[in-house]
Amino acid sequence: MRKLHSVGRVIEESLKFLRLPSVIKVPVTDSLGLYSAENVYSSFKLPPRPKTVVDGYAVRSRDVEAAGPSTPVVLRKIEGVIRPSSKEEMVLPEGYAAKIETGALLPEGADAVVPIEDVVEKEDRVYIYKRLAQWENVSLPGEEYDTDIRIVGQGERIQPHSVAGLILEGKETVNVYDFSASILNIGDEIISQTFFRPYTHIFVASWLKTLGVNVNSIDFSPDSVEHVVSWLKKRKEWLTILIGGTSMGGHDLTVQAINKLEPEYIVHGLALQPGKTACVAVKDGRLILAISGLPVAALSTLEVFFRPLARKLGLQVPLLPTIRAKLTRRISVKMGVIGFARVRVYRGNEEYYAEPVMLGGSGALASLLRSNGYVMVPEGIEGYDEGETVEVNLYKEVESPKRQE
Repeated sequence: MRKLHSVGRVIEESLKFLRLPSVIKVPVTDSLGLYSAENVYSSFKLPPRPKTVVDGYAVRSRDVEAAGPSTPVVLRKIEGVIRPSSKEEMVLPEGYAAKIETGALLPEGADAVVPIEDVVEKEDRVYIYKRLAQWENVSLPGEEYDTDIRIVGQGERIQPHSVAGLILEGKETVNVYDFSASILNIGDEIISQTFFRPYTHIFVASWLKTLGVNVNSIDFSPDSVEHVVSWLKKRKEWLTILIGGTSMGGHDLTVQAINKLEPEYIVHGLALQPGKTACVAVKDGRLILAISGLPVAALSTLEVFFRPLARKLGLQVPLLPTIRAKLTRRISVKMGVIGFARVRVYRGNEEYYAEPVMLGGSGALASLLRSNGYVMVPEGIEGYDEGETVEVNLYKEVESPKRQE
């Protein structure tokens, strides 16, 4: 049995050789979910000047200090209406009021707006029955949008509000990381589909897409070191995933093929259960990840190794939500490896419970379909006892109440 390498150590060692993906420019309208390669900050204020948030009359607050329900203040009315589309700048003299519509900028000198329902209009006069504080019913400069707000940061995933900010800034394109991948599914049985319909490659591609990784290609290879080497030499994506052929016995043709590339860094065998046959390599600053063709082992490698690696590299890939739950049965793992235990979390008696899903081995897709999260057991312990409260990473919603099988 070959030595198994600590996942945390492999992550740290890989980072010494990895570089961030290359930078490409994309239209802002196509940038949602991608990872920004630049810091973008806001450059102006909205509103640029005080604006009204109600229909009414713009006034000087000092002019209406004496206004009350039985003692109205009478102001002269400026002819016309100030609308949001108005471009003429106006100065409001003392003792005057200017009719104004919601969203319009206040005339110079005005510092409050009387709602229309608190005003009585009589010819060229307005009677105001309410005292106003300075800036009452007014949106001040920068309240809606201000300078030096970070719209999106380097490494951050672009969100809908980021897109809105970039559009508001007048940007048509944004620099993003080319966070792309290619996948090779390896095995004579995969090509012939003798025993089953292969799906792990689609499962892996789908998982990557939830993180914003663009999967450029999915290809197939027979059990041939030469074929795998030829395919690898053509790949230019930042991430290359090889599925299958990672056995730590004599059938590790995938690892043999990776070695022929003479990578700057390579490790075969992670202290991870399941997923111990994974191989990690770095060539020319790009990541090569060889994983098991069994779905649970593939997922454990992606969750326990790749997700934290990407975050440590500076790409803020999303984390799964977590919840604290009480175990209904013991989880046991081998000392010295990280355990990846599937559980089904449900709510009962005002508490959350985590029921281990013990269905087959690392090839049991049913264990993923019947679970809604996983518990990661650290290397230094042999598991968690029944009744112990553990942290669960959720990939589906919590069940409530417990479903009967």
